[in-house]
Amino acid sequence: MWEVPIDRASYERYERNPELRPHLQDYFSLISDGATERRHALIRMNAASVCPFLSPERLCRLQQEYGESFLSESCATYPRNPRRLDGLLEQSLSLSCIEAARLVLLSPQLMPRAETGSSRYSRLLALPDQAIAPNQNQFRNFWDIREFCLLLVQDRTYPLWERLFILGMFCKRLVEIVGTRQFGRVPTLLHDYSEITSSGKLRTDMANIPVHSEAQVKMVVEVAFGYLRTHKAGLCDIDKCLQDFLHGVGYNVDESLESCTQLYVHAYGEYYDPFMERYPYLLENYLINHIFRVVFPFGQVPEDMFERPQREFLFMCVEFAVLKGLLIGAAGRYRELLSGEHVVKLVQSLAKTFEHDATLGGALNWQGLAEANCVAALLKN
Repeated sequence: MWEVPIDRASYERYERNPELRPHLQDYFSLISDGATERRHALIRMNAASVCPFLSPERLCRLQQEYGESFLSESCATYPRNPRRLDGLLEQSLSLSCIEAARLVLLSPQLMPRAETGSSRYSRLLALPDQAIAPNQNQFRNFWDIREFCLLLVQDRTYPLWERLFILGMFCKRLVEIVGTRQFGRVPTLLHDYSEITSSGKLRTDMANIPVHSEAQVKMVVEVAFGYLRTHKAGLCDIDKCLQDFLHGVGYNVDESLESCTQLYVHAYGEYYDPFMERYPYLLENYLINHIFRVVFPFGQVPEDMFERPQREFLFMCVEFAVLKGLLIGAAGRYRELLSGEHVVKLVQSLAKTFEHDATLGGALNWQGLAEANCVAALLKN
């Protein structure tokens, strides 16, 4: 179910309202474990997975009847995700809003293009290649780490799956360093991975990694269908996307995965890959927004930030792999008619499930994902 958190102040405001008070148990569920001031309760969606405050015109009745001041923090700022980092106000967008998804995904230049070749990483290459005295400002490391992540996901000298593979290796090393509070080694890590990436040292090794198309189809079926069909029943948008995948790869529960894997491979080579070569920014923009939205690679839970880089990468990896797999199926269905609007609608539908569900972690614990080869199996075509 799509989760909409309600802050304590808003909930108490609703309690004081004589018209809303009798319906609190019908409209809200209090969070018993891990409640915070900003996450005190959840709105109970109705049987159609729709907010009970939505009018027939699909407008918010709370705002219509009581004014803007009755909107919770989440509803008042949606689809913006404001936060303060190092004293700076930063806002990303939730792609569960269709207009936000269009704005982000369809921009050919969401961020200024960096230099090409080794000059792309020139500032990070200038960092010391030996450990230094740790900087007391933890955000100094954060901004450099973010710069590397953003530069890497936009580095078109590598296929997108290779960029994510390198990012996963980087995050694994980052956990080892920041998890033991050895912050003085972070600049060295950034220098080393900037040098590895700009020099192409890993290209041969990555080229030798085999393609596991059947594993990708299995992942989409098990994660997307097992989780989404079980937990998101009634969300017609995601049901439509899943049907497109089934149609595109000819999936049938009575047949083996081998038969639909052949159609999956065909859809990738004939339709998906040529489409993404024409519009490489679509999925790059998705990853860029993800990096900002979840404060990648440290996540949005400050007390756990030093243990989270690899976990945050795995979340990104599986979400991206599900998106890519469903897009390949959609390419098999729509063929030459596949468009940016298909990508926008699929991303928005997935965001309505992934971004608004605090229980998603269990669904992403998929078959030894911590192993680098398993990550590559999900991403390489």
